[in-house]
Amino acid sequence: MEDRNVIDPAITKFFTERKEAWLKKNLKSDMEQWEILEKEHECEANFTLANWLPDAAKRAGQISIASHPCTFSHPSARKNKNGYVSSIIAHCDSRADGFVRSGNLNVKLDALGNAAALDVYKFLTLIMGDANTLLEHIEQETTLARSLLDQVNGDYQALRKGFLKMVEPDEELITSSKIKQVYFPVDEGEYHLLSLLTHSGHLFELRKRLDNLRFAEEVKTARACKKANQYHVDGYREIYGLTTIGFGGTKPQNISVLNNQNAGKAHLLASVPPTLSNRNIRLPKQEFFKETLNPWSAKSIFTAFHQLLSTSYDKSVLPNRNLRTARDNLFQAYMDHVIQAMWQVRLCLKDYKGDVSSELNLEQKKWLYPEHEDLRLESDEWLEVIIRQISRSFIQSYQKVIAKPVSLADEELLAIEKIVANNKEGLR
Repeated sequence: MEDRNVIDPAITKFFTERKEAWLKKNLKSDMEQWEILEKEHECEANFTLANWLPDAAKRAGQISIASHPCTFSHPSARKNKNGYVSSIIAHCDSRADGFVRSGNLNVKLDALGNAAALDVYKFLTLIMGDANTLLEHIEQETTLARSLLDQVNGDYQALRKGFLKMVEPDEELITSSKIKQVYFPVDEGEYHLLSLLTHSGHLFELRKRLDNLRFAEEVKTARACKKANQYHVDGYREIYGLTTIGFGGTKPQNISVLNNQNAGKAHLLASVPPTLSNRNIRLPKQEFFKETLNPWSAKSIFTAFHQLLSTSYDKSVLPNRNLRTARDNLFQAYMDHVIQAMWQVRLCLKDYKGDVSSELNLEQKKWLYPEHEDLRLESDEWLEVIIRQISRSFIQSYQKVIAKPVSLADEELLAIEKIVANNKEGLR
């Protein structure tokens, strides 16, 4: 190679490796010494900058750099009757919006096209001493790029134009019917054609991170400690439900460069509906005592209460005092039933992710909603309303569950309210 003193070491290393690969492929063990020397001279001639750069510049257009290669949707999507599908390079700003999207994840671009021209792609993506790629130097026409392309006398602009075809946008936008597409309607019967493409940089960055979580050396050490029942200071994390997807079959290079580098395999995270747990209570939307508190769930209480009211007892055997005690015990049983339903609603609302009802009256909101816990302790006005509602609920539920209920006097209502009032602290 000429003028090696002005060439970046990365470029020198690239050509050294290409020469070694070429000789390994073309030298045979049964060759004579003069044949070996001929091949070595041929190799040197092929990889001089004056010979290799013009050939590489002509082949650069056979590769298209893209962030979203169309070949992941269909291996034959790149070429159709209209020409080559337009190469998409998404330039998106990074924003702290919480989304995994183009721009928020710094990944290298992919490339697709003729696999025979991949050496040109590798050449243009070499990292120079200033951490920029050779292609970026050529785009910006830096001193390094000029000193390299000037190795071919008088052909600087022609070489630069040829290499930039790898990233040049197409003059005409072309898509393919083999790409997953959505026709999105707009005004006046028109539509936008949206082509859904795979961001291969994201895809293989995900694989890289997942493999690091699963197979890094520190993870292997942690797993060995677990197997030996030993303590490990950091432990490890496990990712379940992964699916491995393959692109390109036995020829992953036909899909893209990144796909070829990853042997055509990528990982997909589990994407299944969430497992829903059954809720054994209905959250109130307008009225707790009609929608949540099912009167039939307390049927045994109402049946016992009805039997107590409708049966004649010998007062010498069972005094009124004992009858009142039995009645109050049934009231308390109902009260316990209400408090249990109250806590079920509170716990459900605490973990509830949807929109809560705004049609409940203020007293029931204060009573049930977790965010009103502090308000429940400030005053008792709401509690007096709830006590009356619970008392009326007992009477209404009794009349609904029992076929021929006994008409209740004010004495029973007052007795219920007294039992409910004794449970004030349990209602807060």
